[in-house]
Amino acid sequence: MQSTDDRYVSHKVFSELTYYAKFYEYLSDSVMSFSTTGTTAIMNIDTYVFMSMKGTIESIHLVLKDGKLNDAYALLRKYYDSAMINAYTNLYINDHAGQKGFFIEEINDWLHGRKALPRMKKMSTYLKKSPLLSELNQLFNSDDRYDGVRDRCNDNMHYNYFALLMLNEGKIHMKERIHHLEQLRSDIRDVFILNIAYLFIINEHYMMSSVYIDYLDASMSPPEGSQHWVASFIQEMVDNVLSEVRPDILALLKRTTSMKLT
Repeated sequence: MQSTDDRYVSHKVFSELTYYAKFYEYLSDSVMSFSTTGTTAIMNIDTYVFMSMKGTIESIHLVLKDGKLNDAYALLRKYYDSAMINAYTNLYINDHAGQKGFFIEEINDWLHGRKALPRMKKMSTYLKKSPLLSELNQLFNSDDRYDGVRDRCNDNMHYNYFALLMLNEGKIHMKERIHHLEQLRSDIRDVFILNIAYLFIINEHYMMSSVYIDYLDASMSPPEGSQHWVASFIQEMVDNVLSEVRPDILALLKRTTSMKLT
């Protein structure tokens, strides 16, 4: 198979990447009004984080269109790291809010370029040890899919196998190209789920519909319980992604958050 073949050009990964990018755009707009506790940020810093993730997703789309499957895995590794950093910063803020003065120095210093965040291993350990995330981590660790994602990203980054190098030239005929493309599709979806699952367990209000705030902005009393209503684009994602791929994670979100997921 070459990257110009119909099976490659029309593969589902391209429409799914377009969907993920649009989702992050909606999410970026949706969380903008929520302040980032313990920092001097005027707007929610996740507004910018999600737009950066959108850009990475769009970059994966571009290099795949050009037949550079190996480079797409390098970008997937960046996306994976972004998802972990996003989970870490939000959890760290929630854990340390109001403990030592107004500012949470580790996050605020990172925000202003004064200090880097910890290494990925330390951030990963912090997430794994969190009581809030214990049930979710058990679900993530119920199989080895995320170990596999990291291994494939590293294999492609470091050319651990010669065949992976050739994946970056779409004109070379490789019968296993479609297999790698399908695997990449699954890996991107799993990282997307990792990101949103961590995010919505840590900050369930990120799922909130704009109705509640819209009423408050208009100096009107919001409908009873509307603070727990879920934004339509979130519910659409739940229906099309979580319920199909990880119903166990969806069940956890329904059970442990106050948001009205259906």
